[in-house]
Formats: sequence, structure tokens, C-alpha cells
Amino acid sequence: MSTIAEIEAAIERLPAPQLEELARWLDARCRQRAGSQPVESWLQHARGAASPGVTTADVMALTRGDP
Repeated sequence: MSTIAEIEAAIERLPAPQLEELARWLDARCRQRAGSQPVESWLQHARGAASPGVTTADVMALTRGDP
């Protein structure tokens, strides 16, 4: 049995309060791993990028990652 399968099986047996605690922990852990790197990277890219004629819609498209 794989580790993921074992974890999934154990999660299925958790009582609701412990499942909620696990969900909060996992959410915090994911946020911790993500950190602020994407925001910092975007800010570094965006600094000084304003140009005459660039609209708010253009900036919003950039923040959404639209092509």
C-alpha cells in the first residue's frame, strides 16, 4: 500500500473535529509553502512597467495572467 493510500484510509476514519483540525493544518501548511514568492515575483516584474496609454483593463489582464 502506498503512503498516500494509507493517509487517505486514516483520514476516512477521523472523527469530524479531528478532520477539521487536519484541514486547518493542511491549509496553513500549503500557505506556508507557497509563501509570498508569487506576489514578490509579480511585483518585481511590474515595478516600473507603467506606460502612457496603458489602461486599468490592461493591468488587470496582466495580474490575471491573461495572454
